[in-house]
Amino acid sequence: MAFWCRWMKKNLVLAVTLLIFIPASGFGLFHLSKYSTSDGPNLIFHDWVWPHQMADREYLSEFEYCRLRPTKCEMSGPRFLVGTFDDSGHYVAHLNVKDTVNGKGPIGLVWRLEALVPTNLIGKEIKSALNFFSDMGVHVEFLVIDYDSPSKGLYAYADWIDALRSEQLQLPVSVTGLVSWSIDNPDGFELLLGAAEAVSVQLYQGPRRVHLHDNLVLVMERYDNVHISLYCPDTGLLDFLFKKVRISRPLDIGIFNSSGCNNPPA
Repeated sequence: MAFWCRWMKKNLVLAVTLLIFIPASGFGLFHLSKYSTSDGPNLIFHDWVWPHQMADREYLSEFEYCRLRPTKCEMSGPRFLVGTFDDSGHYVAHLNVKDTVNGKGPIGLVWRLEALVPTNLIGKEIKSALNFFSDMGVHVEFLVIDYDSPSKGLYAYADWIDALRSEQLQLPVSVTGLVSWSIDNPDGFELLLGAAEAVSVQLYQGPRRVHLHDNLVLVMERYDNVHISLYCPDTGLLDFLFKKVRISRPLDIGIFNSSGCNNPPA
């Protein structure tokens, strides 16, 4: 009887140990496989460079995804804000030429719109900038329009992009985008995706993160030309994104680097 009790006690301890060890091991293996496997999208990072900002930061080491998968991450050339058309159609130039000629590799050029202007006006500015940088030996690889269109105006915005493409700009035109577009007007958003080369959706409003809505997740999984922008190297948001989005295609990630980047986003 005493032997039987000792045998039961010994096996009960073993059983309890296994119940604790196996789930813990499974969690550890899951966590390890999540970050150690070669699976996962290639990430191409770039800077959004607005006036008085610099484009000389390297972000890759700040992301755990990139530290553990270095072959999956790379830096692309910065996107410089060239100028802004205000509400009245008045054009204000921003770009400091030194910001571009001191860099290495191709760059992107961005035009900010407070309202849609005649495409011939912005087409003229784009052609002038392309000729200028071509003469300086600076290779321009991307053209981007930054316009916070109202959701209800996405149909008109898509038509405007189509008209801009007819201006014979030498390069396709991409745009920045808002998460709200995929929620308030998914049909208009999809129409814009068909007109633009790519849409880089801003996952921030000011210094704050925005909610990663399921509509945006579905669009990212369905369309190869939907990319994202982060406010600062927001490593937590990127980790959260990969928990919700399942993609294997390359993903462009723009980083808007401001003076507030030393503080964690809300």
